[in-house]
Amino acid sequence: MEMKILVVEDEIKTLNGITNLIEEIGFGFDVAGKARSGEEGIELILEKRPDIVITDIQMNGMTGLEMIKILNERKYQGRYIILSGYAEFQYAREAITLGSMDYLLKPITKEILEESLKKVRDAIVEEEQKIHPGDMGMDQLLERAFFMPGFMESKMELELLKRLKGKTTPYLLLIRGENRIVDQDFQKMITRLEEEFEDREFYSCRSNGSKENYIFFPEAAKHMTEVLDETVGYCREEVNAYVIFAAMQVENVCELKEAREKILDMTNWNLSLKQAALITGERIKELKPQRFQYPSDLEHLIINDINSGQIDEIEGRLQEFRKYVEKEVYAYKDIRESMICLTAAVLYAIRRASYGLYENISNLNILEWVGNSLFVENYTQMLMNVIRQYEKYTRNLKTGNHPIVNKVLKILEKEYKNELTLEEMAERMDVTPEYLSGLFMKELGVKYTTYRAQIRIDAAKKLLKTGKLKSYEVAEECGFSDVRYFTKVFKKFTGVSPGEYVRTMVNE
Repeated sequence: MEMKILVVEDEIKTLNGITNLIEEIGFGFDVAGKARSGEEGIELILEKRPDIVITDIQMNGMTGLEMIKILNERKYQGRYIILSGYAEFQYAREAITLGSMDYLLKPITKEILEESLKKVRDAIVEEEQKIHPGDMGMDQLLERAFFMPGFMESKMELELLKRLKGKTTPYLLLIRGENRIVDQDFQKMITRLEEEFEDREFYSCRSNGSKENYIFFPEAAKHMTEVLDETVGYCREEVNAYVIFAAMQVENVCELKEAREKILDMTNWNLSLKQAALITGERIKELKPQRFQYPSDLEHLIINDINSGQIDEIEGRLQEFRKYVEKEVYAYKDIRESMICLTAAVLYAIRRASYGLYENISNLNILEWVGNSLFVENYTQMLMNVIRQYEKYTRNLKTGNHPIVNKVLKILEKEYKNELTLEEMAERMDVTPEYLSGLFMKELGVKYTTYRAQIRIDAAKKLLKTGKLKSYEVAEECGFSDVRYFTKVFKKFTGVSPGEYVRTMVNE
């Protein structure tokens, strides 16, 4: 029996080390995914539904135990192996109460990991043997049919087939949102469906943090498409404006996993449609997508507005972008690719202007969100919010609202060539380094060290634009004793080396 494993670990070396060990072990253990944080882990786990999750306890941001608590609340039923560099018993005790199968202290060896994985696999197999499918509800059987590895040819599949025997027209409906659909809204949708199909039984199943909500009709009713069109209109107007309904006939209930993949892909066509209606395979086939040309001129105008500080102009430009992609029927892949390209260009412009803000924004996985977006309107609003963040940051960059921060900014402006460590600056302000660090982040939304480096890089850009100094001279003028380190930091903050900056950006 093959076990899918997902690893959550914020230290990249440890993360890669564990996945390499799993690949070496083999024997039916397969790495289904990797995550660098608890937040990312939750999204990936709910999407991939692995059998086993290996997670560190202490990570930046959300801890492994906090992640498990949220997954338990969302009814994820996998097993956990907890990793920690700490031997305190309270961690192990709490991990066990949350459903952890094993607790390993780092560093771990291949032999220890293999023993732990086999222990968890044996427990999963033993538990499945105790399951009595006849006692399970239809919603539980459907959930396993959609998401459980090894469902094919299991006792649960036989039970599902038994209950659906004689049903010739099974029908699957997916209600999907870009964000999770809250329980209250979902219940309103269910109530609406009960009113519309009072003579038909159906079952619901939710997953992926409640972004995917499946309704399964053992037998389709007459005029399903027409009735559901009205339901879509009602739900968008009265319940949630950003939900998508897609539906398909299920030819073989043994292939519900495949049906899930097909119907999920169908929802992407919402980017191409011009009205709130049920998405079906037939309607997608009727679309005649036009050839799409990326609006590069519009992108250049937006980037120029960012560079010149004309932020108010951008909102209108984004509305133009939205109208452009909605003007004709285009393939959803073309629309999404254009959204990704425009987002990348905006993020790059922000990076060039202020790495501190870019660093914070990049932690939000914006490009990943855009790659899964379903509404152009939501996309343009999101991008404008990012640009407004940039505007606010640059406006407050020279002046904080706190007297201590204002003093620090003035000192950095005058003495940026000096090292000026956080500890030294805190001593000057007569506060602790921890207090100053937190205050700086609260007031400006950026780390002290990042801001200090940004001041130096801004000064370096001004000197490079003059064309009078070589890179090593600019580095020395801006407080960098090592030109190689200066080049590394400059490229990190601007995306290009000092030489490339002079060649390609000074004359823009």
